[in-house]
Amino acid sequence: MYKKLLILLILLFSFFSAHRVLSAGSIIINEVMYDLEGSDDNREWVEIKNISSAEIDLAGWKFNDGSNHNLNLPPKNGGQGSLLIPSGGYAILADKADVFLSDHPGFSGIVIDTVMSLSNTAEILKVIDVSGQVIEEINYDNGLGANGDGYSLERISENNGQFCPAQNFGGSPDFDNSPNCSPKLSPTATTVVTPNFSATPAPDLNASLVESVASTETPKAIVVQLIINEFIPNPVGSDEENEWIEIYNAGQNDVALLGWKLQDASGKAYNFDAEEIKAKSYLVLSRNTTKISINNDAEALSLIAPDSTEAFKISFTAGSKEGYSFSRFGSNDWRWTNILTPGEANQYSDAANPSASQDLNSNSPQPSLSAEAVGDSVLETNSFSMKKIVILAVLVGLLFGGAALTLLKKYFV
Repeated sequence: MYKKLLILLILLFSFFSAHRVLSAGSIIINEVMYDLEGSDDNREWVEIKNISSAEIDLAGWKFNDGSNHNLNLPPKNGGQGSLLIPSGGYAILADKADVFLSDHPGFSGIVIDTVMSLSNTAEILKVIDVSGQVIEEINYDNGLGANGDGYSLERISENNGQFCPAQNFGGSPDFDNSPNCSPKLSPTATTVVTPNFSATPAPDLNASLVESVASTETPKAIVVQLIINEFIPNPVGSDEENEWIEIYNAGQNDVALLGWKLQDASGKAYNFDAEEIKAKSYLVLSRNTTKISINNDAEALSLIAPDSTEAFKISFTAGSKEGYSFSRFGSNDWRWTNILTPGEANQYSDAANPSASQDLNSNSPQPSLSAEAVGDSVLETNSFSMKKIVILAVLVGLLFGGAALTLLKKYFV
């Protein structure tokens, strides 16, 4: 009798535990803009990230800042994108989607309108799935920083729930986090006592103190969001004359490129000199300028910052089709297109917009993308596999549930 009861309890526990493992941990809160510089009205936002290996549908999910709030299906209230978050992808939950997009012109990521009122002192935030389960919960307080100075709070990593102020002014929505966890210098009021025994005029210690404090203050970081936006490996006609690479400044600040360099997979680099990219503007570099020859079968292009860190990288393999450029469709979504737009926003058409899951032609396999630019084919395959796992788990759960009910009726009814 007791053994059968124990088996029943183990089966029930296994079912509910398995359900929790499949659901929990798929979405994390990645960045919080809770106290903006100036007015917070309608401008607060939270970035979430899908850290699972499959696409996640947020239909029916809730955001909780003390109360549950629906996630509005874009384009409701100015939202853009969809409620489908790809593996590794981001989505912005905005108090007012249209206001967020007004504050971030040119933003191409997913923006979901909801309701939020984030405390400027402390708050607990939750993401709740369609079944009512809390998938993510974090808490913050203004002692962490980012309180009214124009910076956001950014999560240190997917596996570390600690938050620190963003290194970049305005945060990094739809980009990898760059938190600054080092203590910041903050000048404090100091009383300077001038010795009264000196017969000569005392030096102006207050002036030297001000100068010293000013020299030790760390200036606000400038947001730099440079991306390689489009390039053509295999143009019609002469490759030497017609290859080009386009760089886009997605940030809010003009960027002087002195010290930056553009580099291919072989290590050949073009060192920038006096070039500058205005905010939300493009810079197109010809092969004659860079001397970089883009390989037709496989290539990797990187932007290297003045401190030698790799700021951006995109790569492809398995070949390219003549006359098609490789262009950024969205975050972690690159596509081939025969509508070439050097110096302009990327364009696509049904006929000339094979997604990353489609062959360019019958004789050329679709390029596989690097981790920095995961294609639709990877996402769809992972999504399909996860769906099969979930369906299997549900069937197993129903089987266990039926067995549990049968045992309950047999022994306890």
